[in-house]
Amino acid sequence: MKKGQEIKSMLKQINDDVEFKKDYIVDLNSLDVNRNDTSVYPDLHSGSGGSRSIGFQMNDNSLNHLCNRLEIGTRYISKCLPVSQALVNDNLNFWIKNNKNKNLMLRTQKDTVRAIMSDRYKRIDSDVVANSCLSKLMDMGAELKYSHYDGDNMNITAVLPKLEGEVVEGDLVQGGITITNSEIGHGSLIVKPFIYRLVCTNGMVAPEYLNQFYAKHVGKMIIDLENDDQWKTIVDKMGQQLELISNPELFQENIDKLKQATEEKINSHQVEVLAKKHGLSDDERAGVFERLNHYVGETFVTSKYDVANAITNIANDESKSDDRARFLQELGGLVIFSNNPISARI
Repeated sequence: MKKGQEIKSMLKQINDDVEFKKDYIVDLNSLDVNRNDTSVYPDLHSGSGGSRSIGFQMNDNSLNHLCNRLEIGTRYISKCLPVSQALVNDNLNFWIKNNKNKNLMLRTQKDTVRAIMSDRYKRIDSDVVANSCLSKLMDMGAELKYSHYDGDNMNITAVLPKLEGEVVEGDLVQGGITITNSEIGHGSLIVKPFIYRLVCTNGMVAPEYLNQFYAKHVGKMIIDLENDDQWKTIVDKMGQQLELISNPELFQENIDKLKQATEEKINSHQVEVLAKKHGLSDDERAGVFERLNHYVGETFVTSKYDVANAITNIANDESKSDDRARFLQELGGLVIFSNNPISARI
């Protein structure tokens, strides 16, 4: 697996960031997009942020969110942005004033608005998730294998050494848990089973239909941000799910599926179709074949287990982004656990 961040420094960054993050409930029609001479992105101002006007610099994510709220094309705005910020501002301000008013949540950090959500956005943020799940995982005797936090998105992956089994002689795997969350609309809070292969430190994420916990960031309409505590019940349920995933019977079911995959055959043509279907790059496709001791274009037959491990091994490359490594780990899991990974999409 990729090295990731050191868990103590990651947790410190998560907790330190809380001081600089603030949310506002504002009226859509109160928003005004203004020129920013020091950035390619414009500023966003609102007159409904309480007793005073508030203003923040936008970024790519919040600009896309605003376009979606206004139901206008993001491709056009993105095309205009490097050419004329004034043209972008005029377009956005026109549609702001000609849209039905609604309440929105601005999610900000320091001087930047990082997301524009609805007023029903359920805030389940990284600080409450990380502090709660890490305490629970330590009590369970878990070993942390990977952690990543970029200010908006978080990934924590751990293994439970007590859950260990042998797929084939000498090929040991451990069961574990992977937790991902986004604060800016890039994904729900998700807890899934994780499988860690000791012989090559590959990590595989079991598909969503296998004992996952999935909490969408959608809740009750928020009027009072200070007293919004919808996250509490979600975090409690997450703790319960951590215990369920650590069930030895579930892990044994996954081991049995891995053993079965060593007997299930897949040919080189199917590997090619799989790579194309799921959007592997040319380099990634070549990497899969290389790890199978073949070149692209050769004709051969191998097992689903070997293909899955070839894919997940690519995720160990430090050049891969957190999102791409995660995608490859999930694709490896899909190869093992799906009846037809060529037709399935993740």
